[in-house]
Amino acid sequence: MTTGQPMLSIKWLKGCCWSALALAPAGTSVLAQTPATGSRSATPEDLAAIHVAAERFLHALDNLEWEAFRAYWASDPTVFFPFADAPGRVAGQAAVEARWRRFFDEARTRKAGPPYLQLQPRDLRVDRYGDVGIVTFTFSGLPELKGQLARRTLVFVQEGGTWKVVHVHASALGQQQ
Repeated sequence: MTTGQPMLSIKWLKGCCWSALALAPAGTSVLAQTPATGSRSATPEDLAAIHVAAERFLHALDNLEWEAFRAYWASDPTVFFPFADAPGRVAGQAAVEARWRRFFDEARTRKAGPPYLQLQPRDLRVDRYGDVGIVTFTFSGLPELKGQLARRTLVFVQEGGTWKVVHVHASALGQQQ
């Protein structure tokens, strides 16, 4: 969806809604050095709330904190995983959790402690279209990517006044980074 409207700068976003960004967890943030942008129809506070939700979700993922990670999911999620054993859409809470649980277990065997994944999102973009928040970014560096650039799209909706992930699309490009 294209709005044809200019995107907000991170300096303006942070300046207008510092209090929302201050709610992020303490410690090194996986999204701290990435810009947030958004559609003109979204307020800075709207974009900051989605950005904070994405940051907390990725922090829980990076540290493989299962209960915290589960808390950020909407009630009926879908995921396109980047794994050969899950080539189609995985739908429903039980199926999505089962595949993520396996990923968490496998990732824990590769490193002694958190952060397990060392996620370093780049080219982060945050948008809001009505009741939907979209976060897109790229990253590289995970051993299983074998040098490929990874792309992620997180789709957020509000449930009970909280931004929750309803869909993840994960893919990797065949190019080396």
